[in-house]
Amino acid sequence: MASNESGNFESVVGSLFFGEIDEKLIFPFPHFSDAQVEMAKEMTAAVDQFAKDNINGEKFDTESHIPNEVIAGLGELGLLGMAVPEELGGLGLDYTLYCRLFAQVASYDASVATMIGAHQSIGYRALLNEGNEEQKKKWLPLLSSGKVIAAFCLTEPGSGSDAYSIKTKAVDNKDGTYTITGQKLWITNGGLAGFYSVYCKTDHEVDGKTVEKISCFIVEKERVGVSFGEKENKMGIRGSETRAVYFDKVVVPKENIIGELGKGFKIAMNVLNSGRLSLGAGCVAGMKTVLALATEHATNRKQFDRPIAEFGLIQQKLAKMAEMTYAVESIVYLSTGNMTKGMNDYYMETAVCKVYGSECLWQTVDMGMQIAAGNGYMKEYPYERIMRDSRIQLIFEGTNEILRCLLALSGVRGPSEDMKELGKISEVSSALQDPIKSLGVFTKFARKRLSNMMGSKQLTKAHPELKEQADKFSSCLGKFAIAVEDSLIKYGKKIIDNELPQGRLADMVIDLYVMIAVISRTTAILNSSKATQDQKDYVLRLTKQICKDARRRVTRNAKSMSKNSDKAVIKISESVVKYGGYGLDIIDF
Repeated sequence: MASNESGNFESVVGSLFFGEIDEKLIFPFPHFSDAQVEMAKEMTAAVDQFAKDNINGEKFDTESHIPNEVIAGLGELGLLGMAVPEELGGLGLDYTLYCRLFAQVASYDASVATMIGAHQSIGYRALLNEGNEEQKKKWLPLLSSGKVIAAFCLTEPGSGSDAYSIKTKAVDNKDGTYTITGQKLWITNGGLAGFYSVYCKTDHEVDGKTVEKISCFIVEKERVGVSFGEKENKMGIRGSETRAVYFDKVVVPKENIIGELGKGFKIAMNVLNSGRLSLGAGCVAGMKTVLALATEHATNRKQFDRPIAEFGLIQQKLAKMAEMTYAVESIVYLSTGNMTKGMNDYYMETAVCKVYGSECLWQTVDMGMQIAAGNGYMKEYPYERIMRDSRIQLIFEGTNEILRCLLALSGVRGPSEDMKELGKISEVSSALQDPIKSLGVFTKFARKRLSNMMGSKQLTKAHPELKEQADKFSSCLGKFAIAVEDSLIKYGKKIIDNELPQGRLADMVIDLYVMIAVISRTTAILNSSKATQDQKDYVLRLTKQICKDARRRVTRNAKSMSKNSDKAVIKISESVVKYGGYGLDIIDF
């Protein structure tokens, strides 16, 4: 694990692609300090009281509206400026406290959490990250108080995951102003906001040629030419507001540029990278809410003179829901702990939290509704609203499909650099032409590969009760490193065009991160004097099950890297496209 010159360290998830793990970054698990515990309890209690008096998720959903007085109340509590420095009117929370407090809000209503997240996790995050002092002093007190709401404007009708293809243009007027023309789609807080972070193409001279790059601008709502469409009629998170936003020759001063001109793409990606973390924390909150509802129903609902919580197939669901909740919570707060300590590039960690968290949330909601049975399908119960609200999490801030590709391609970049020398002589014929050089390179490669085959690096800091799980993790890490190398040898640069193996690599690294996170957290709990023996037994069982399931998936995906039906899948998909759908009817044959 490399450290940069400032003392920061690189991604833990990234190191897994090399078959490496630095235990100092995993153990001990980054639990809350005493000061954090005190503040977290105080703030979550305040959120609880406010929510009981003011947050009515059913009403917000039905009316498709969050009242202004609720938003103002959130601002008074400091919930609209959680990461803003105290001297600028915010709470000045670190990543860990930010996520925990955000989760508390999300446990009451997803629409309110979405509005808050769109406002500060992404809406004015570029200003917080890259803004100059003058911009921050002008805007952050207004934004953190809720007097002004923010919106993040990147997505366009023809630009979703391919963010660089945006068409909105900012033209330099050569008089200290820019004219912005374009439209943005599906903008949360679109009509509510007074502060838009707008990403536009700008012209730049490079080697005598004019090229377009992305830049980030502050656009105020009151500027001439700013308008927005009707509120979108959404499936879920209906209380939050989503609209198209239009910019018709909007003139803004150069002082409204956030960060360096032409660096907007990187600014936007950094904003989304941190935003995905709070999304993962919100998923934890949703899972806990659903599990509590399902447990209450299973305990009180009786069939055949017994609570249904005593029936095996219900117990299986309750157990799985608890396992997934523990796993997602563990990866989120292992990530926030390392980010607070100085992890340099954390985009892979936040992608894991978003992908795994959203998919576990969806499974938990599905199981919760199944336990509730008929009640779950009725609008008078919260299950169906939670299900509608939860579905967007798999799409928000980068679809899970594109994030799997991001994980895989970002992860293999490092190992591919290490294998460049090997790549030059990987063909037997060329190796034979330079046998002396080839011998040295192949010997180094073979030693590393043998190490991975033997189980890679062993964990030494896991609790003795988790030795089996720690050993299985090391074995899986070795299998994964070999799968990465084999993919690079097989596909080379063409790995970019092969998403099915990318998906398997992503799933394997997700499971490895889950395993190491729960092993670390459970080790800390087993060593803690605060936890009861019953609690220790509970988390130990959870961890063993989580690791068992994750190991099976890693093993299956590793095998599927070489033995799979990818070609058949592609051919079948091509037939579906050719027929415009299923293409068959029992009437015909």
